[in-house]
Amino acid sequence: MNAINSFFKRNITFSNFWIKNGFIIVTISILANHLIAPEHFPLNKSYEFPWFFIAISIFIGSVITLIASFNFRHFKNKYFSKKINSQVLLYFLFSTLGYISIIYIPLYYVINGINAFESYDVYYLLIGLSITLLLSTVGIVLMFSADIYQLHRLASINEKLKVKQGGKITLVNFADIAFIYSENKIVNLVKIDGASIVTDFTLNEIEDKFSKQNFFRANRQTVLHPRSIEQIKTIENGKLSILLKPTLAGKKISQINISRYKRQAFMDWFENKL
Repeated sequence: MNAINSFFKRNITFSNFWIKNGFIIVTISILANHLIAPEHFPLNKSYEFPWFFIAISIFIGSVITLIASFNFRHFKNKYFSKKINSQVLLYFLFSTLGYISIIYIPLYYVINGINAFESYDVYYLLIGLSITLLLSTVGIVLMFSADIYQLHRLASINEKLKVKQGGKITLVNFADIAFIYSENKIVNLVKIDGASIVTDFTLNEIEDKFSKQNFFRANRQTVLHPRSIEQIKTIENGKLSILLKPTLAGKKISQINISRYKRQAFMDWFENKL
């Protein structure tokens, strides 16, 4: 029972991409199909629950979401990590709509065949495709605007971190940072050459200054870059043990744990860096 509860807490949350968008797809499918035809309106005397049309809408919505999700991941790794501008965004939008159109046309004829419609009128095909592309555009904006904004905001962050040490100011290249950790409320930057720099930041403050594409908040004490990860091992209760590099003499920071609740988010982030 504990294992089942743990699975649901880790995966069945509204922050999960598929749970969130699945809820939206089902809701829109039910509402739309109750409004587009008089016989489907609940107050109509001849009301019939439109099971078939709702199921088809959910299926099409799921296919569209899947296409958009894969295309967004492709653009995130290949284009958005380098630059985000109107040209790249339009390329992402129109390429996604193009894939949706390619899938929609054969689906139109398959669905007509399943429902035994006699007409395969091109007019209805074009009307249906136009409405689908319009709704898809709105859906794509709603699904990915927050992620794109975050990527754009982080892309504009300076490549150097200004660190104050007493009366000195040191500029540290983000490309030189292996990981960041907090010990006794003092935040330290560990560089790839093993040097450690004491800062006057809190981890929350420093987290706003780096790209979440490149750094991951592993726990309350540690922020990691992929280059700092030497080994990943599964341990008890679904947690992960991470062996870090470079090691620091006299410090326990060479190995940290990631909770089972953050495990999937960490693995998704890390696998995108391979």
